[in-house]
Amino acid sequence: MWSHGIVDASIGSGESVSFQNMICRACDRSNSSVDVRQTLYVNGIYELPFGRGKQFLNHGGVASHIFGGWELSGIAAARSGLPVNITMTRKASQMLDGNTSSQRPRLVPGVSIYAPTRTINAWFNPAAFSTPAMYTWGNLGRCAATGPSNYEFDTSLQKRFLVTERLALNFRATAYNLFNNPQYANPASNLSKSSFGTITDILNDGATGSGAPRRIEFYSVLSSDPRRRPPAAGAPV
Repeated sequence: MWSHGIVDASIGSGESVSFQNMICRACDRSNSSVDVRQTLYVNGIYELPFGRGKQFLNHGGVASHIFGGWELSGIAAARSGLPVNITMTRKASQMLDGNTSSQRPRLVPGVSIYAPTRTINAWFNPAAFSTPAMYTWGNLGRCAATGPSNYEFDTSLQKRFLVTERLALNFRATAYNLFNNPQYANPASNLSKSSFGTITDILNDGATGSGAPRRIEFYSVLSSDPRRRPPAAGAPV
């Protein structure tokens, strides 16, 4: 999926941002702070080839009952990086209107804003920016840079075990962020601070939700309807 969010003030939910030049709203027309250009989701379900009527262990014995009937499913998600608004700290005495909020630097022509090799310790190239002259504003656009892209793989293995003719045990094991891939947040974006260009956080340090570290869940429930499947991963029980 491709999308492009463009704004000049609002960032959603009635919130607003301050302008660099208070008499030039159009000068702050830019990518939205939540503009994600490319998003990809791929999912699939595969019934393992074991058990009665399958390629392997189809004799109906104990091993067939244990290993047969398992379903493997997975979701792969990837997205491009979020916009970053590079700013700097300026004194009110340097500005015509005394406004010091949302001030941006001047862009040095011909120099890339990104480090030659982008890492979590050096995402941007400080040499690409300079301080605007007294009583002038920076020419770098708002949200002109982007942070790191992210991807995640979630997978689950599930099966229904028939206990009696009318009773079944539904079991599922789910792994979120299976490969424990770091989901980095945006780098520090204030040019005036020593932390500029460094990434110190991940998208989600909680126990649930996308962007969190790897976590594994086990789910089981007895059902009086042997046809009932476990709820989808993330659905309420």
